[in-house]
Amino acid sequence: MIDYKTLKHSDNGMPTWDAFLGPILQVANTKEKWIGKDLNNAVLAEINLPKELATLRYSSKYHDLVAYNRSGWALSDLKLSGLLESPERSVYKISELGKKILKEHGLNITRELVHSQPAYVEHQKTLKNKDKVNDVSEEQTFEITEKQISNWFNKQTSDLAEQLLTKLRSTDPYQFEHMMVTLLSNMGYKGTDGQSLVTQKSNDGGIDGIINQDPLGLQTIYVQVKRYAENNIIGSPEIDSFSGALRRKRADRGVFITTSSFTSGARQAAKQLNIALVDGEMLTNLMIQYKVGVQIRQVYELYDIDDDFFKE
Repeated sequence: MIDYKTLKHSDNGMPTWDAFLGPILQVANTKEKWIGKDLNNAVLAEINLPKELATLRYSSKYHDLVAYNRSGWALSDLKLSGLLESPERSVYKISELGKKILKEHGLNITRELVHSQPAYVEHQKTLKNKDKVNDVSEEQTFEITEKQISNWFNKQTSDLAEQLLTKLRSTDPYQFEHMMVTLLSNMGYKGTDGQSLVTQKSNDGGIDGIINQDPLGLQTIYVQVKRYAENNIIGSPEIDSFSGALRRKRADRGVFITTSSFTSGARQAAKQLNIALVDGEMLTNLMIQYKVGVQIRQVYELYDIDDDFFKE
């Protein structure tokens, strides 16, 4: 069995899609051939996710299981890189190259390693060189379903969130505070005529940002942010300290933002003290949703028939 906690994971504990690369190869190496669905299920059983992660679903209309979806993307990249072979549709087997990589790296197989394989590099070149759809032979064409597009979008968003979190953790702390106040303002907490500001670097009294929701400052939200590494988890003492800072301001609400995560004790304390918690995963999702620190690269529009137009 593989301890899922030892794999690269999001702040909620869910392994990232590339964390499945090693486990998939390891499981694939235990049998000559695998049906794709059976291989995915065997990998998920091997890492033994707790129920709350095993049953976690995306919020999109398809509500796909997150773990199964991420495992599927890892499986696809392993095939494209030549570490897995597909002798027939939906059937997979580990290649000789895959066995070699598994022996050398074990579970520590990264996306960079997979994407550096000649077969994957060649695949990417082929995609870039396809300027005309008509040049693709009938055998090469395939129909992309709406669900496949949704799955692809989920993977791109997940990758972006990971990159964004890495970027945030290397940002200047004072700049990070400005970013977080900007995020909350964009989310509408500043109100129409309110104002937001970052406290001075020194003598902030445990408060990093202040958002006045009205011109007179009668409704104020106080913010504390911690630009922490992934393994520097926020515990209940930090929440209690922030609560003390709020009491000194005679405030009844606060927001605690971190690029790491919170212990269960910290979450319980925050709930009792009326403090909203934003961990690294939630933070990056909010930044993407409210377009803070990211920009739109490409927009695709999906059209449908307007039946009302054809009504007499």
